[in-house]
Amino acid sequence: MKIIFVCTGNTCRSPLAESIAQAKLPDHTIESRGIYAMDGQPISEHVNDILQAHYLEVPTHAQSFSEEDLNADLILTMGSSHKEVIKQRYNNVVQVYTIKEYVGESGEVSDPFGGNKSDYMKIYNELNLLIDSLKNKILK
Repeated sequence: MKIIFVCTGNTCRSPLAESIAQAKLPDHTIESRGIYAMDGQPISEHVNDILQAHYLEVPTHAQSFSEEDLNADLILTMGSSHKEVIKQRYNNVVQVYTIKEYVGESGEVSDPFGGNKSDYMKIYNELNLLIDSLKNKILK
């Protein structure tokens, strides 16, 4: 199964989700993108530090979401605005959900951009739990 995580700039939330999911779902293809990413931009320093501290693979740079990414089996966004942009741009793609929606929760994964390391750790911990739920759902 190919899963793509999507956030705004592909420097904070989606790279965290990508790295966590790669560790928890090693038999699946996991990638991340940003709706408004600047291709080649480095990921957040806090994200880099957190991933290295947890011995997780660190994505090298941001990539923007493109039509080519629609070949994924599952596209999981951090918020409903990301989901709506993809659906509008690509004619109501059906395999797009917010990550919380997909695992049966409500709400969105907030953006830590501009926050301190503690803000980023909260998002890391939240995504860790969400990806546990994702793993349980996929492996049923």
